[in-house]
Amino acid sequence: MEPDLPKPRSDAQVVGAFARSVRRFRGLTAQQVADGIGLPLRTYEYFESGKGRVNLDYIRRFAAFTNSDPFAILVGLGMSRPDLVRRCSDNKLMLVFMITLGEFDQVMGDRIHTLDSATLIEAFTETFRKLEAESREREDAARTWLEAGRDSLDGRGSRPDHETPG
Repeated sequence: MEPDLPKPRSDAQVVGAFARSVRRFRGLTAQQVADGIGLPLRTYEYFESGKGRVNLDYIRRFAAFTNSDPFAILVGLGMSRPDLVRRCSDNKLMLVFMITLGEFDQVMGDRIHTLDSATLIEAFTETFRKLEAESREREDAARTWLEAGRDSLDGRGSRPDHETPG
């Protein structure tokens, strides 16, 4: 886990800290990212240090090059949740959410405004609880499979099924 980042003051500093965290998580240098997104190193360093304003184009280009989630950067900014940005780097949680929201908007159109907050809260809460439970079940199945396999290799048990859990 990355050490706590210093408390940035501006939105641009927060976004820069998020970018630095993701870059380091990906094991990339500032030069590699600058080259990958087509910026001079000094310009990228300014972006990462939070000098200037939040630049959505840089965020999109950064996310594309680092294979991370541009919407997580923006949501992480709004929620003051740097760990959310890193956690969504691989699974693209916020990108998936935004794509499905866009599809929902196309289907619903103006009817979206008829949905009340209580219904939305219930739907999202149920969805997130289901995701958490399924994640826990997969972790338990993987742990059981690995324990059975380890015991089999040690000669203490039967072999696990050939299919991996999940």
